[in-house]
Amino acid sequence: MTTSPPASADHASHYATGMTLVGCGGLVLSVDIPLIRLSESGFYTVIVVRGVLSSLAAVLIWWLARRMGRATGPLIVGRLGLLVSGLYALATILFLVAVYETKAANVVFILALNPMFAAILSWTIAGEKPSRATLIAIPATLVGVLMIIGAGIEAGNWLGDLAALATAFLIALALTLARRSRQDMRYASAISAIVPAMIALPFVATGGGLESEAIGWLVVNGAIVMPLALICLAAAPMFVPSPMVSMGYLVETVLAPVWMWMIFAERPSPLSLVGGALIVATLAAHAVAELAARRRMKVAHRP
Repeated sequence: MTTSPPASADHASHYATGMTLVGCGGLVLSVDIPLIRLSESGFYTVIVVRGVLSSLAAVLIWWLARRMGRATGPLIVGRLGLLVSGLYALATILFLVAVYETKAANVVFILALNPMFAAILSWTIAGEKPSRATLIAIPATLVGVLMIIGAGIEAGNWLGDLAALATAFLIALALTLARRSRQDMRYASAISAIVPAMIALPFVATGGGLESEAIGWLVVNGAIVMPLALICLAAAPMFVPSPMVSMGYLVETVLAPVWMWMIFAERPSPLSLVGGALIVATLAAHAVAELAARRRMKVAHRP
C-alpha cells in the first residue's frame, strides 16, 4: 500500500518547479536584446519576424505536447485569456519601442520593476497582501526608476524609458491576471506576438520588404529564444505568486547589460547605472527577505 506525499512536500515541489521556470525564463530572455541588435534589423522587420516565428513555435510546442498527452487545454483560455494575450501584445510593441529609443541597460533596469508592480497588482486584484519587505522596497525602486528616466531626459531617451516603464506594468498585470485565474496560460505571451506582427506587416510590405543585415540572429531569437523564455515565464504563475515570477526579469536585468557591454561596448550613463544598481540591490535584498520569511513560516508550521 502506497501513501501520498504530505501536502508540504507537494507545495515544496510546486514551488521548486515554479522557480526553475522563472530562472530558466530569465536566463534565456537575457539574450533577447543582444540578438535584436546583432541582427541590425529595422523596427517593423523585428516585429514581423520575431512575432511570426515566436507564435508559430508556440503553436508547434503546444501541438506536440497535446500529441504526447501532456497538454489538453486550449491555446487561449476564454475571455480572460484574450485579455492577457492582448496585454502581452501591447507590451511587445512597447518593449521594442524601448529597445530602439533608449539604451539596453535602461530597458532592463526599468523592466526590473516587474516584481513591485506585480506585488501592488496582486494586492489590489488577487487580494495577496504584500509583505513589509515589499512595502519598503517599492519606494526605493521607484527612486531608481526616476533616476534612470531623469538621465534619459538629459540624453533625449525619455520616450524609450517611458515605453519600458509601461512594458513592465503591462507584463506584471498579465502575470497577475493569469495567477488569479489559476488557468494554464503558458502560451499566451508567445501567441500574442502574432498581433503586432500582423499590424507591422503592411509597413514592411510597403517599405521594400524585410530590412536586416544579419537576419539569422533574428530567426534564432524569434524561433527559439523568445518562445522558450515566454512559455517558461507564462507557465510559472501556476506554481508561484506573480511577484516571484517577475523576479525572472531581474535575471535579465543583471545579465543583459553584461552581454551588451561585451558585444557592443555599450555602457549606461552614470545616473542610469546608479539608478539601476539601486533597483537591483533593492530587489535582491527583497528576495532574500522574502525567502527568509518563507523559511520562518515553514518552521513555525511544522508539527
